[in-house]
Amino acid sequence: MISVLIVDDEQPARQRLRRLLDEHPQLDIVGEADNGQTALELIEQQQPDLIFLDISMPVMNGMQVAKQLNQQAHQPHIIFTTAYDEYALQAFDVDAQDYLLKPIRQERLSKALQKLERQPTSGKPIFMSIRERDTVRRIPIADILFLHSDQKYTEVHLANEVLLSSDSLKDLEQRFANDFIRIHRSTLVNRHHLIGIEQDDNACLALIKGSKSKPEISRRHQPDVRQFLTANSA
Repeated sequence: MISVLIVDDEQPARQRLRRLLDEHPQLDIVGEADNGQTALELIEQQQPDLIFLDISMPVMNGMQVAKQLNQQAHQPHIIFTTAYDEYALQAFDVDAQDYLLKPIRQERLSKALQKLERQPTSGKPIFMSIRERDTVRRIPIADILFLHSDQKYTEVHLANEVLLSSDSLKDLEQRFANDFIRIHRSTLVNRHHLIGIEQDDNACLALIKGSKSKPEISRRHQPDVRQFLTANSA
C-alpha cells in the first residue's frame, strides 16, 4: 500500500480528491490537513509515502511545506494540486513528483500515480507502510530480509522481528519489483540480502544475510535465483 496524506484548505476539494483516490486500491489515505502547519505535524506522526499538496493555503503555503520537507530525513513524494499553473516551475524546483491542475481528472491522476510506481528505488527513500492499530509504521525496504505469504497476511521478516502486512504478496511484488526476487509462490527475498543457495537431499534453500531462516526455493524458481546470484557474484 502507498500511504497518502491530503492537504488542502478547501474541504470540497479534499472530498473530491478523496473520491478520486478511492478508485485506486493501492492507496491508503492516512489523514487530511487544511493548512501547511497541520500538514507538517501529520507528516511527522504518520510519515506518509505520498502527499497531495495544495499550494495556496493559509498559515503556510504548499511550497513552504515542500521546502521544509526537503530539509528533513523523511521526504515523502509530493504531488501538487492547484488551480493555478504559474507555480509549475517552482514545483519541480522542490523535487515534486507531479503537478495536477484543478479540477483534477481521474485520467490525469492515474497517470501521475503510474509514474510514481514506476520510479526506481534509487530516488527518494522507499518504505513499506504497515498499519499497527491507530498508527502507520514505515519500514525501510533495505531492512526487510524476506516476505512470506501466510494465508490472509504477508509476513514481513526483519532482522529481529516479524511484522504482518495486509497487502498480498502479489501486490508487494508489483510495487517493489526492483527490490525483491521470487523464490517460491509464497516467498519473496530482498535482492540485497540473498547471498547463496544451500542444497540438501530434500530441498533447495535460500541463504539470507542477517537471517537464520532458510526459506525453500521451489524447483520452478531455481533457475532465476541461480542466474541472479551468478550475475551479482563478486
